[in-house]
Amino acid sequence: MKILLIRPSLTGNLSSGIYTIKVPLNLAYIAGYLEKKGYKPEILDCLAYYEKIQDIDGEKRVGLSDKKIEEKIREISPDIVGLSCSYTVYEKDSFRVSKIVKKVNKKILVVVGGAHSSANPKSVLKSKDIDIAVIGEGEETFFDIVKNFDKKRKLKNIKGTAIRQGKKIKINKPREFIENLDDIPFPARHLLPMEKYLNHPENAIANMRSPTSEIISSRGCPFNCIFCSIKTVWGNKWRARSAKNVVDEVEMLNKKYKIKEFRFFDDNLTWDKKRIMKMCDEIIKRKLNIKWDTPNGVAISTLDEEVLKKMKQSGYYRIVMGIESGSEKTLRFIRKPHKLEKAKEVIKICNKLGIWTWSTFVIGFPYEKKEDIEKTIDFAKKSGLNFATFYIAQPYAGTELYDIFDKEGLLEKGLDKHSSVVHTQYDTLNFKAEELRKLHQKAYQEFIKYKFISFLNPLTFYREFLNRIKSFEDLKFVVKMFSKLWKKEYLPSERKIKN
Repeated sequence: MKILLIRPSLTGNLSSGIYTIKVPLNLAYIAGYLEKKGYKPEILDCLAYYEKIQDIDGEKRVGLSDKKIEEKIREISPDIVGLSCSYTVYEKDSFRVSKIVKKVNKKILVVVGGAHSSANPKSVLKSKDIDIAVIGEGEETFFDIVKNFDKKRKLKNIKGTAIRQGKKIKINKPREFIENLDDIPFPARHLLPMEKYLNHPENAIANMRSPTSEIISSRGCPFNCIFCSIKTVWGNKWRARSAKNVVDEVEMLNKKYKIKEFRFFDDNLTWDKKRIMKMCDEIIKRKLNIKWDTPNGVAISTLDEEVLKKMKQSGYYRIVMGIESGSEKTLRFIRKPHKLEKAKEVIKICNKLGIWTWSTFVIGFPYEKKEDIEKTIDFAKKSGLNFATFYIAQPYAGTELYDIFDKEGLLEKGLDKHSSVVHTQYDTLNFKAEELRKLHQKAYQEFIKYKFISFLNPLTFYREFLNRIKSFEDLKFVVKMFSKLWKKEYLPSERKIKN
């Protein structure tokens, strides 16, 4: 059996993030699991060839051309192709690649998985070139598909899948989650062109060390924020790898690939206090000279000074938290499990410990009013944060926010592939899309202006910048981030991407 896993090249707006690629851990995990079961899969990450940017009907396509994809498929001649489709707006890119696969050989089994496939399998199966859709966690389900196809068994009743039967779509029973995540091998990074990710021009654009890479130590989140789609894949259950298992992977990556900084992309890294403390102790005990941060955010309600101090000692230098709004009313609407006072407390602790503070904020919820957005901007400015990122709410399929947009008649034209968190195309009940884009720009302008005026106060400048300088490395990072704050270069929409 020849198995090929593909991440398609993507078509859209460069400011939406399709150029800033990450290691496709989803495919790498599945490949590692298949290897454990005795198969020899291959991975074709079309996005890894990010230097190839085409103009397609007024848009940009990042990654391998259709011609090159076809050549690769013909060269490998797979029996099964697994395609990733993580976002609804890029569904057509998966359709495009599945069409190429069937053009090469109609007998190739095409399987699609990912967040979009999990949220809307019926939409994925609109394409006649796709044979089966995976819903939820992928390792065991994809292996089950491979095993049954290999033995020429029927695929119609496999748990965690959707399949076409005549003119109807059959949704099978959900698959149970893998309880012991330590049983899953590390992602098969050896099947990927790792040098492409590590040498990407934006690999460490806002990081202290280079190269950097991604890692995931847990799956799922017990919270229930209305704009989050991750529950379509991992539900609301939180499962975690052991501290030793996680740090084993960190150590391996540090030695094998010389990775000096790690980006933990967990959805709720610090949910279990004992585990995160053990992880930090393992890093300290092994004397791993690394830095790490949490770009996906950490749950404010799970943090205290003891945890943050231990994280700092193990190389944690920057916290990204999802405060999301400065309006308590909006926080209740989106069901964030924290109060603004708790957020201020965490920021104060981090500033004291010398941990860089960064938070994401979201504006443009369906019912949100001008006063709520103003409160968010005001909170970001005066909270003591070093940096803030502002997004505009998007109705991603599989989220309750999508259902609300739909119920309120805000999706009459369907999902817009040109819309993004930095350049929305969606109206709300109180704002036109253009007004939200202007408010988005205003948020950044006010935040940056306020920060630079506040730096005229020597005490503030010391507390937010100078007290973090303990080495020449710290000094270089302070200069780098101060410059990027001035130029707004830490924002994807502001960076210049060479074509």
